[in-house]
Amino acid sequence: MKSLQSTENERQATPGQGEPAITRTTATVAQIMNLPLDQILTGMGIQVVESEIADANFYGGVHIGNGGKVTIFTSPGRNPRVTDTLVRYLIAKTFDLDVADLPAPFGVEYTDITEQARDAWVKAVRP
Repeated sequence: MKSLQSTENERQATPGQGEPAITRTTATVAQIMNLPLDQILTGMGIQVVESEIADANFYGGVHIGNGGKVTIFTSPGRNPRVTDTLVRYLIAKTFDLDVADLPAPFGVEYTDITEQARDAWVKAVRP
């Protein structure tokens, strides 16, 4: 797996204006959609990793770990603009910001695997 790198055609702040700080508690949809992606990821403490999932129907997913660590997984080989847009969308959704749902055929599925993970752990440690 490799970390996502910026693309050449990143969104930029208006020339002559300073870019406002972005944090998990102050993020707005406008910031997420317009600031350079690296600034968003750094400010919000998010890691983006290109997964090895080659399923054509998989575009990406979010894992929220212990302590609130957020990792966004993307699919390999996608157009960088598609990946950029998806990462921004998933960030907005993850932090419950008011962003429209993706159009068909895209869909977002929410799964809390906490109980499944706990059950698997219990089975693994039982004699």
